[in-house]
Amino acid sequence: MSEQGDVVFSGEHLRATMFNGEASRLLITFSFREAGRKDFNPAQMSYSAQKRGFAQLCIATRRNDWFINNDTYALENTLKTLCPHYETVHMMGFSMGGYGAFSFARAARANYALAVSPQFSIHPDVMPFDKRFHHDATGFDKALGDLVTYAKPGLQGVIVADPFRPLDLVNAQMIQEVFPRVKLARLGFGGHPATALLRRAGQSGVVQKMALECPPQPEPIIATHREARLDDAEYMRDLLDRMDKRAPSAH
Repeated sequence: MSEQGDVVFSGEHLRATMFNGEASRLLITFSFREAGRKDFNPAQMSYSAQKRGFAQLCIATRRNDWFINNDTYALENTLKTLCPHYETVHMMGFSMGGYGAFSFARAARANYALAVSPQFSIHPDVMPFDKRFHHDATGFDKALGDLVTYAKPGLQGVIVADPFRPLDLVNAQMIQEVFPRVKLARLGFGGHPATALLRRAGQSGVVQKMALECPPQPEPIIATHREARLDDAEYMRDLLDRMDKRAPSAH
């Protein structure tokens, strides 16, 4: 098996690279948003997925366009051809990648999804109150990027979000309305993406581990976060700041 992977789709805007394609189960991962992104990043093979007997399909976008571009339909057709050969299809992504997981779930006939701090949409008409990513929305087709239209019935999984980031929580809840079998893992002061504390503690592997479960469950992620926060100075600082803001002013 080549550690470089096999490119199974190559367009001007999107690229898909397969690792360990002969396996019986498939994990689809998505590139996350990066400031100043100007080109494709090299596809990264997940050794933990390989050890668990998974094929891995890495979907990358050339720009921070949230996978909605002139290649979207063509990639969907590739997924419709490729994915039925696998017993189960799992999706995983962070932020922009989390949105991609839900956006392509129907085309991939996905069974499970695990998304960290995903968006429901970035289009200003759909999310006028969430302006964080409106600058990425130039050329974003509202209809093509609509999760309601492209919902995958029966999809199970987990959304990981920081409840103290109100916009992230609202996006997660909006996605749950469309995918009602997807559960929410609330990681207080986890940041954006909500696994920042887990990453600082060297425990972010629990997320990928859960992404490979049938179905993923929120409880192990929450438990690992709770344990990690005890020794995290940044978490304690954020907690104290919030307590100070909520405390009544002395008169």
